[in-house]
Amino acid sequence: MQTPCSPQERTWSPLAERAADPLYSANAMAAMGGLATAVDEAQAVTVLSQTVALMGADAAAFVSFVRDDASHESFRFLLACDPVWCLEYEQQAWYATDPWLAYALTHSEPTRGHEIAAGSAQQQAVVELAARYGFRSALIVPAPSSGGLTRVGVLCLGSDRPGYFDDAGYLLFKLLARSLAMELHEWWIARIKDELITHVRLCDEDLVLLAHERQGHSTKAICSALEMTPTAVNSRFQRLNAKLGVPNRKAAAQLAAEYGLI
Repeated sequence: MQTPCSPQERTWSPLAERAADPLYSANAMAAMGGLATAVDEAQAVTVLSQTVALMGADAAAFVSFVRDDASHESFRFLLACDPVWCLEYEQQAWYATDPWLAYALTHSEPTRGHEIAAGSAQQQAVVELAARYGFRSALIVPAPSSGGLTRVGVLCLGSDRPGYFDDAGYLLFKLLARSLAMELHEWWIARIKDELITHVRLCDEDLVLLAHERQGHSTKAICSALEMTPTAVNSRFQRLNAKLGVPNRKAAAQLAAEYGLI
C-alpha cells in the first residue's frame, strides 16, 4: 500500500507558506479528482497520498465504519501513513475509546486534534500512539452521511511537527480537507454498493423481496403478493441474511435501501 513520503524526505515549509502558493488549491483539487477513476483501494490510497502531500500533510488515514457497530467488522481503512500504527491500534481494539472517532460521530465540523479532549488514560494512549506515527499535529475531519445511511467516515490528517495546523494556512487547508473527506466517503459508499451488486449477486427477485420487507409488509402479505409459501419466503430471507452478513430480514432490507438498491 502506497504511503506519502516521510517528513525527512519532504522539504519542510510552514503551512501558511504552502497555502499562499497560487496553485495550492488547484493542485490539491486536481489530485483529489483522481478518486473518480479509482477502481480499488490501492488506487484510492495513491490518490489520498498524492493529495495530502500537495496539501502539506505528512500522514493521512480515512476510516469508514457503521455507527454503533460493536463487532468492529464494518471498519474499513485507507492508510497513507505507517501501517504499523493501524496494526497496533487494532491489537489494542481502541475503536470504542478513540476520542477522534467519538468526535466524528457527533460533529460535522473539522477540528484540530488538540481541541478534542482526551479525558481518560485510554484516550490519551490512543492520541499518543497516533503521535508516534506522524500525527503529532492532527486535523480530524468528519464525513457524515445523508439520506439515513448508518455508515460514517472520518479523515485524519497529520503532521510530524507540533502546531503545524495552527498558522494562517489552516483555513484553506481545512476547506480542502473537508472536500477530500467527503470525496473519500462517497467513494467508499459507491464501492460497497458495487460489492453488494457484484459479489453478493442479488437478483431481481431478491430485491423485490427486500422491497416488501422495507415497506413493512408481513410474511402473509408477501406470500400473497409473490405467490409463495411462508416456508419459501422465510427460507429466501435466511439466504439473503447470510449473503449480506446481517442478523435478520429487517437489517437486510435496511442495508439494501441505504445503498440505493431498492
